[in-house]
Order: sequence, then C-alpha cells, then structure tokens
Amino acid sequence: MGNENQIKMGKLYIIAYRNSAFNYLFEEAEKTENIVVIENGLAAPKNFFKKLTRFLFAGKCPLPISILQTWFNKDFLRQLKNIKDDDALLVFENINLRALGMLYHLLPKNIKKYNWFGNPVYPLFNGKSPMKRFKAIKKLGFELVSFDSQDANQYDMTFHNQFLRFPTHTSGTEPDVDFYFVGGPKDRENYLMELRKFLELRGSTCRFLIPHSPQEFISYDENIRNVERCRCIVDIYQSGQTGITRRPLEALFHNKKLLTNNPLIQEMDIYHPNNVYILQEDNWDGISDFLQKPYFYQPDTLKRKYDVKEWLSFFMP
Repeated sequence: MGNENQIKMGKLYIIAYRNSAFNYLFEEAEKTENIVVIENGLAAPKNFFKKLTRFLFAGKCPLPISILQTWFNKDFLRQLKNIKDDDALLVFENINLRALGMLYHLLPKNIKKYNWFGNPVYPLFNGKSPMKRFKAIKKLGFELVSFDSQDANQYDMTFHNQFLRFPTHTSGTEPDVDFYFVGGPKDRENYLMELRKFLELRGSTCRFLIPHSPQEFISYDENIRNVERCRCIVDIYQSGQTGITRRPLEALFHNKKLLTNNPLIQEMDIYHPNNVYILQEDNWDGISDFLQKPYFYQPDTLKRKYDVKEWLSFFMP
C-alpha cells in the first residue's frame, strides 16, 4: 500500500551539448537526481535545401516524426517523445525559432519549458535588440532564465544564479603558479596581456591560456587541475556582462583568491575582501599586498547554494 500512495515525480529533461564542461558539471546530478540529458539535436542542417525547407516549414504546425526527421535526428526526436505531461524541459541557450517551435508542437502542451542563458545577451545577439525574438519564444511557452540580473531586468527574463559542481575531493596539489586565467579572447585579450605583463614584472608567475582555435582549448577537467595549482584566479569580463562567470565559483569552491574587474561581486554573499580583489584603473599596485593576506575560508553551507544540484531544483517539475 505504501508504494501505491507515493506521489510520482516528473523528470527534468535537459537538451544540451555534452562538452567536457557540461559533463563535469552534471555527471553526478545525472546519477542521483531525476535528470535526463538529451544530446542537442536542434542545430540547423548543413545541407542548403534542408536548411531552407526547415526554415519554411518546421515549427509552424504539428508534424509527424517521419517528416521532422528530414531536418532533425531521428534518435533525438524519439527521445523527446518520452517526455510526459508531468515532466519539465530545460533548453541550453537555443534561440532558433524553428527548432523551439518544433518542440512546442511535439511535446505535451502543459509541461514547463525553460530556456537557459548562461552568457550575456549583448554578444549573443551581436549588440542588436533581442526583444522581438524573445517575445516569439515566450509565445511558444518558454520561460527565459538568465544568469545575469541586468539582462533579466532589461529583457523581462527570470534571474537564476550561476552554478558549479561542489567538489567531493581535491587533489591536494600545492600551488605552483600565482595567477591563472583561461578563456577565449573575446574583447578582453589586450587587457589580459597588459595585466599579465604588469604581474610578471613584479615577480608573480602567471598561467594565462587564451585559445584562438578549437585545438588550443583545454578540457574542463584540465581547467580544474590548473585551478588547484594556482593561488589566484583571474576573471576578466566581456562587454555587456554583469552576472558572474564560473571563475568566482571555482575560486570559492577550491579556496582560491580571485582577481576580477566586476565591481558587482562585492554585493554578493561570496565576497570577502581578503579573498576578492576588484580591479580598477588606478589600484593595480595593491594586488601584491592582496595576495599576501590570509585567506578567509567560507562555510560549505554557502558554497552549496551554488552547487549544480541546488541550481537544478529551480527547474524540477
């Protein structure tokens, strides 16, 4: 009788690309939570004819899988058909209306659907207004959720904090470098090179990895190993961003100091002046003294607020 009276909980289906960062963040949650990850199959086909016909026909009305598989992978579509009325769907940063329209017509109408934005809107839309696209996505029943509170306020999105996987263990590696940065050049490479030169001229050691091609990227596991080997993580933001990247959380979770140019971080509960130095135009001379200050160890209760499992609970049905 007890089992019969238990309330059956729906599942959270996540459409995402399984890169090394995603696997690192979600592999434990997939084992312990009611989570199902579906490899993203929403990208437009490379064939010009298929791309054109998808633009003209897909997502505008209900179509059978036998037709949809012209533009979308058959296995991907079959996995989507497993989604039931009591489930929820989370799409990672897809803004293609034809693809989202296909999901709207294929899936049960009453499920909760979320579209997660883990990057700022400004570069994603090349500086153009996203409002027309956002209104169309909302009409398809998706709730737009952003890591950036400024974007959330400006574009009528829901704010939800950045996240990371709480480490179950660390390597215990002794730091062999003072300052560590990894990330694409974007619009910050000149600033990063200037900062690196400044730090090295004053005797600090730096490991700055700025990949310019896919071959130069490192896995997220390697990034974490580099985090454990540094004393301070460098976090330089791209234009149009106010929400924190994962770097402040990497610093928090792995007990590292943080050098950042985001002044809004001092309004967050993860901020402590011994641990976080906010770069301004005229205060670079204070970096050396900052690095010598004793580290303030934040409690695990604070860190777990930003753990991926807590983050996922926001989307669970």
